[in-house]
Amino acid sequence: MTEWFRQTEWNAAREADFLAQLGRARRKGQYLNIQAYSLLTVRPDVAAKLCRMVLDLDEPDEHARAGLYLGTALALGGDADAAIAALEGAIEAERRNPSMRTAAYIDQALLIALTSRSDLYDIALDRLCARHDPGDPEDVPSVLIAAALIGGERGEDVTRLALAARAALDAGDWAEAGLPPWLDPAAIAARLAPLAG
Repeated sequence: MTEWFRQTEWNAAREADFLAQLGRARRKGQYLNIQAYSLLTVRPDVAAKLCRMVLDLDEPDEHARAGLYLGTALALGGDADAAIAALEGAIEAERRNPSMRTAAYIDQALLIALTSRSDLYDIALDRLCARHDPGDPEDVPSVLIAAALIGGERGEDVTRLALAARAALDAGDWAEAGLPPWLDPAAIAARLAPLAG
């Protein structure tokens, strides 16, 4: 039997049961985040609602993860601008609580690149470069993809971009590489191919 906070199907009865169980829980944010994650790809609308509930709680240890999941849910729902803002909230929560780390800065960079938000390119690249070498073909595919797409939009060094784009394309199964579920691998490959040369 699936635990009450890991449901992958959602209806009024499941919601009522979840909320009743949650009412008795001590660390509500943790259970809300786990349930939100379990529903991200099947019910992003519900996942977003649960994440907002976490952000309303006084449980700062759960805010970064809630912001990451909220950003993912909003991106899956097609609202890239709101997703970028939610991911910014996750990044800010990490700044306030440095022991909590997520991939929000990477997911945000991907969204910024995919939506051609040139006003945010510098911020996205600065954050990526603070923790990665986006030209290193051994880096994670999501970093390579974001760096290649942003660099391509900015007209940066073609050789470095080609290396990043080629490395991203050659990385194998992107689903296993931890790319966010809202990413369309075929569309990304089509945008990377011209950069790879």
